[in-house]
Amino acid sequence: MTISIEQRYRELEDAGAAKRALKAKRQPLILIALVNVLTLAVALTAVADLRRLRTPEGTALTWTQAALFGDCNDYVKFSVADASGHDRRSRAELCQDLRSATAPARNEVQQTGLTLGGVRKDGATAEVSLTIHRKNVPTAVTVHLVKGKDGWRVLRDQLTCGSVGCA
Repeated sequence: MTISIEQRYRELEDAGAAKRALKAKRQPLILIALVNVLTLAVALTAVADLRRLRTPEGTALTWTQAALFGDCNDYVKFSVADASGHDRRSRAELCQDLRSATAPARNEVQQTGLTLGGVRKDGATAEVSLTIHRKNVPTAVTVHLVKGKDGWRVLRDQLTCGSVGCA
């Protein structure tokens, strides 16, 4: 019994159709698994970041970065003015001053880095030492923090603003 060429092509096409159908069933499952893995990775990163922000070190790093590059939201969120009451600016004025003061630094983001030094905690206060690297020139700075009901906050006092620079 001889098989014609048309019959052989039909058999091969039928075999290929079965393979394509199986592949079409697998692709959505692979995509769903990949999305779940990526979601888990993002969630784990977020948890690590949130945990870091509960420490004086994490708060100091976040606030210093905001103070260096003009991120007003983090600058305000992670700091409090000192008790002297000298700073009576509105949030809008504070943000405008911060953005103006940090304009040159935003052009040098790639040449700026932060290194965490030591941390000294004493009850509801902490002192974090950082090194700011601008164009490979290190500058040691000290950030003072106070602990409130909603976590650690940088105290914008003369010592902190004198070393880091405040708006």
